[in-house]
Amino acid sequence: MDQQSVRSFTERYLKLTGCRILESAPSHLVTQLTIEADKDLLNRPFYWMYVEKMNLPPQPQRLCLVFDPDTFPEGMRGEYLFWGTPRFSNILKSARKQGRFVRLYQIPETRKPGRAMPYIPWVGVNFMISYICDRKRDEIRGLGINLVTGKILPDFDRRIRTMNWSPTILPGRHVAPPRLTVETAVGKLEARIQDEVERGDLTWADEAQNRLREELELLEAYYPEEQLSETRKAEREQRRRETILQYHPRIEVSVVNAGLFYMEKEKTDG
Repeated sequence: MDQQSVRSFTERYLKLTGCRILESAPSHLVTQLTIEADKDLLNRPFYWMYVEKMNLPPQPQRLCLVFDPDTFPEGMRGEYLFWGTPRFSNILKSARKQGRFVRLYQIPETRKPGRAMPYIPWVGVNFMISYICDRKRDEIRGLGINLVTGKILPDFDRRIRTMNWSPTILPGRHVAPPRLTVETAVGKLEARIQDEVERGDLTWADEAQNRLREELELLEAYYPEEQLSETRKAEREQRRRETILQYHPRIEVSVVNAGLFYMEKEKTDG
């Protein structure tokens, strides 16, 4: 996830959790956190326990988040936010907790008198693909599937980002009957992700296997068979298991969040 994506995700998180953006510049933004966001992001359990126990007025903090430290104003204090930092990890965890599943209806940009277009139901899922060995790389892949046609759109999260949404259906609107169940649709998205992973570049896995072989060879040299007591044999087997667990390449896929999105027909063609 590049810096632009980190910023975009952070801004959407702050907006959807009700945090106010007090200042926005190319290099940074300043936000006033809500109580829930403060609890999720800042790890101040004793402060909140004290406030709630004493029935004091809560004072959630402000945050200055820096996305481009090279152009960040001198003399200003802020926290550099990028993929992998503890604070951004907290944002991801909070987003998963507070917005793991949503149901939203598109608000059209213009209203057409006398014409009530049907909503087309879509399922959107953001998958986290983790490539794990002695190193780790995470990627987020957003997919959407039309429950009427079965069409799958890549970058679905990006496509719906600029649309306006309502948590309730608008008056006079109706939803087109789906042909796919949510379970079937999610299964098709999972199959799509599996296919992408299987067709991806697996050079990293080959390199991890080579490093694993080298580590196991060093382990065998350190524990020569003819000199091992029963205790040393058990120690060698334990270290062997730990080395395999650390270096063996594997791919894990998890769901970050998902939702049902009801969209106008002309907006669903990508």
